[in-house]
Amino acid sequence: MNVLRALIGVLGLALLGLILWAAFAKADLHGSFMDQLGVITTLPWGIVSLFDLYVGFFFFAVIVFLTERSWLAAAAWAAPIFIVGNVWSALWLLLKLPSLARRLSRTD
Repeated sequence: MNVLRALIGVLGLALLGLILWAAFAKADLHGSFMDQLGVITTLPWGIVSLFDLYVGFFFFAVIVFLTERSWLAAAAWAAPIFIVGNVWSALWLLLKLPSLARRLSRTD
């Protein structure tokens, strides 16, 4: 369990690092975020990738709503996923993984 949590933490931090790198990259070399998004949305696989990303966010939000005890807590965890992305998912998993593992390993 600790190895999995460490891996999730490392990958979450790596993703955060990449996001920060991209956010502070020189816009004059590659264009702004909106310029690059405009290019991505003209490419068929760019559209598929963005759709896949947001469908994955939705699937993760469903898991959050199914596992959180209150709707308010679930909404507070699920809503930022669509803006912050999988860095937020990694944080949620880091915090909830032990209790999720216990709940999933119970026999009914």
